[in-house]
Amino acid sequence: MRHIMPTAMLAAIAAACITFSGCEKIIVIECQHPIIYYPEDGNGDSGNGEDGDSGNSSGLGNNLVGFHASVESLNLATKSMSPISAGTRVMIYAYHGSTDNATTTSAVARGSYTAQQTGTLSGDSGYKMMLSNGVFDFYAVSVNSSDLPPVFSNGVSTALSNGVDYLWWNVDNYDVAAAQVTVPIVLNHSATQISFEIESGDGMYVQDIVSATITASKPGAVMDLSTGVIQPATEYDTAPASMGVNKMKLQYTMLPLQTDEPMKLVLNIHANGEPDVKTYEVDVPVPDGALKAGNSYRFRAVIDADKVTFPQVGVTDWVDVDETGNPLYPH
Repeated sequence: MRHIMPTAMLAAIAAACITFSGCEKIIVIECQHPIIYYPEDGNGDSGNGEDGDSGNSSGLGNNLVGFHASVESLNLATKSMSPISAGTRVMIYAYHGSTDNATTTSAVARGSYTAQQTGTLSGDSGYKMMLSNGVFDFYAVSVNSSDLPPVFSNGVSTALSNGVDYLWWNVDNYDVAAAQVTVPIVLNHSATQISFEIESGDGMYVQDIVSATITASKPGAVMDLSTGVIQPATEYDTAPASMGVNKMKLQYTMLPLQTDEPMKLVLNIHANGEPDVKTYEVDVPVPDGALKAGNSYRFRAVIDADKVTFPQVGVTDWVDVDETGNPLYPH
């Protein structure tokens, strides 16, 4: 999902199921009704600097530092890695190692990169990171798309938005002691994700899902570059968010959330061969009161004639989305 905002703002933006305690109980809810765009300047600069700098600094040294990136899908049972998708933009920062609060200082080098098919990162506009011999702390941030990630100042990002798959990585005290070095990057998800698998229940045949919305976390949280942590929101946004729809599956990526208040899911469907759209508005309980960073929560939702039940919810592999926001479930 692409977020376009005014230039002056520079705003940021397995399928093994682990059952939560209590998930064996069917939750019955009666229905109330049957990326950020960064313009390039005239000098070919990507506009990805920090504290107003251009971001084209290459560092001071003669050692060429290259990068190879993968994305890790982490849940409570398994870990899996795959090369980052071609065309994905990644911002990489280098700081002197063994430095307290390094990210609050000026980076030794920083640059924007684009992933190739194999996961190799190539510097945008011919950028190359050149460092001297020594130990360095590296940080990488991405929004898992061709958009540039948010801008950081003193180690803190600009305000973040929902609908964005924020990725983060760090390694400390990496020894650069050769003329050419390749650093492996393993990015992790810093946002959270919810998905629904819709099933027909008693007296219902769901033909298709016309649309779906969900109440999402209140936007505006920031990321700490030193940890990749996005503090969870404790309340919902005032406007509902449109979910990606792929046949009988729904998906949305949002900022982490901590609340005991249920999410509001609104489903518009065609069912039982009838031409009219049926609307279901239901409260969805938040598992253990939190949608945690890095987790993808999959709800099994059964639609009966007059109610929706959620027999199961679990943490699963992260669901990738295409450029329109539609979920791409593994086959």
